[in-house]
Amino acid sequence: MLVGTSLSTSQSAQASTSNVSDSKQQLVDIVLRPKSQKSLHKFVYDSVNPNSGSYRKFVTPSTFSKRFGQSPKQIKALQSYLRKYHLKAETYKGNLIMVVRGSTKNIEKAFKVNLVNVNNGEVKYQKANRNPQLPKKLSKVVYTVFGLSNYSPFSSYKTQYEPSSLHTRTANASVSTTTKKYSPTRFVHRYNLQSLYDNGATGRSKTIGIISFANFHPNDVYRYWDDEGIDVKSNRLSVYRTNGFKGTWDGYDETTIDVEQAGAIAPGSNIRTYIARPNITGMVNSIAAAVGQNVADTLSLSWGQSEAQVAYEMKQGITPKKYNQIMNLLFEQAAAQGMSVFTATGDNGAYDGITTGLTSGLSVDTPSNSSYVTAVGGTTLPKTYTVNKKKVSITKERAWGADFLYPNYKRQRFFGNLDMLQSFFAGGGGGFSKYNAVPSYQKGVSGVGTYDATNLWKFKYGRPELLKKPVNKTGKSSGRNLPDISANADPNTGYSMFITPKNNRNSKGQWLITGGTSVVAPQMAAASVLISDFNTNGRLGFWNPQIYKFAKRTDSPFKPLDSRTNNTNLYYTGQPGKLYNQATGLGTVDFTALNKAFNN
Repeated sequence: MLVGTSLSTSQSAQASTSNVSDSKQQLVDIVLRPKSQKSLHKFVYDSVNPNSGSYRKFVTPSTFSKRFGQSPKQIKALQSYLRKYHLKAETYKGNLIMVVRGSTKNIEKAFKVNLVNVNNGEVKYQKANRNPQLPKKLSKVVYTVFGLSNYSPFSSYKTQYEPSSLHTRTANASVSTTTKKYSPTRFVHRYNLQSLYDNGATGRSKTIGIISFANFHPNDVYRYWDDEGIDVKSNRLSVYRTNGFKGTWDGYDETTIDVEQAGAIAPGSNIRTYIARPNITGMVNSIAAAVGQNVADTLSLSWGQSEAQVAYEMKQGITPKKYNQIMNLLFEQAAAQGMSVFTATGDNGAYDGITTGLTSGLSVDTPSNSSYVTAVGGTTLPKTYTVNKKKVSITKERAWGADFLYPNYKRQRFFGNLDMLQSFFAGGGGGFSKYNAVPSYQKGVSGVGTYDATNLWKFKYGRPELLKKPVNKTGKSSGRNLPDISANADPNTGYSMFITPKNNRNSKGQWLITGGTSVVAPQMAAASVLISDFNTNGRLGFWNPQIYKFAKRTDSPFKPLDSRTNNTNLYYTGQPGKLYNQATGLGTVDFTALNKAFNN
């Protein structure tokens, strides 16, 4: 996980500022208002409702633009205004996101702001001294403007976006060990995918989109598939460099894992990776590019940040206050076009983002908090451990949480606070969103809005302290519940990967064992294109309204992990007898049964 220095209030108060160079080139996004968000919302749900006249009649980006996006007339008016200040403006297909390029001097004039460099001694970033403004007539069609700040709490390109996976690994594992025990076939057999392959599914003619911020070595990926004995087609990889970004190698292991896992599960598919600058503008533009191109049938996002961190950055004026709505709008466009989106929920259990130092309590991950994505949580598989010199056996699949390893950690010496936090707070993300309401598809599902929990921690002066005796709790809470589904994500029961050190291409490379919800997200995206092989319409569309209906059936394709004991993501547990819980969502997937449900 990429972790950096947080920007405290005291640090901010002591920061020095200077004007940004007039000639520095800027990239700013204008988010355009859709014609009618109400009609867009209705269409998204109708498109996956078998009883509607729009069932699986997904639209193209051009049709989306005409029906839901901002009008060409208004876009031209905006572009005309910006040209007066020598600014270039282009709009992604869908007419929701306009990218504006130009010098600092001209950006400041057009948006009535002053851009300053901020240096607090630990982090440096750019921000605007006030909210951007546009002429009143034009502002009516603008939802928000962002990108004037390039704040990042990380050095280099390790920004506020971080791989949701901890990527705990066993280095230099042998090829025979990885291919035998930690192969992606573990996912295939555990979740009953084999019947899809037996019936000819490969994901042929389908494309999986990977949203990322780092480069990867294609040779590593092909080497991985070859040594794992996975027969894949050649020339299946492509890269789109959002806004012409050349890429960074910080976080390249994340991109490598995503591509290797997605391509292994759906060997006939194409993999298209979208690589952008690792900040909010990069994230939004990559999603807008992927949705606008409409090449990918599914999208996988393994990068995110906690809601608590987003809230803090909004208060600092470095993240747009409408960030959550921007993400929802883009994911609605994806859903209207039939794209299925899968996101990792994070690997700090119910305390998402605790390793950044910006949260000291329960929090969930964004963009997994969006109601228009399928949020993927984590489990751990049966295994026997030696814990404090005693044998401890996990006898059945349960929520991923490091609680049963705590006796070892209490005796362990940690080299820094971060090392300690990553060990104690390892688990699948889940809980309640503070930004999004309970979506209609979750209403009426037993377990949604209620919770069972075991509190293991208290926070004193923002620091976690392990309770001497855990406290059981029950209650109710509002907000979008996540995750939606879960699968094996624990690095201790994880998956193989092959990677060459980024600075040493002469190296023979390493076989490693890895885990995290960021491994599961691309696996789910790949499984989705396998299922769509049997669908005459080509795409499955937005999963959630469909799978929550499937979960209520007597022949549900999901196995709820509802045990109250030995089944926690470090706070939330199973809810006995209920279909849903915030530790694992609807539970694990039987893909043979899910394929039948989707294609009946």
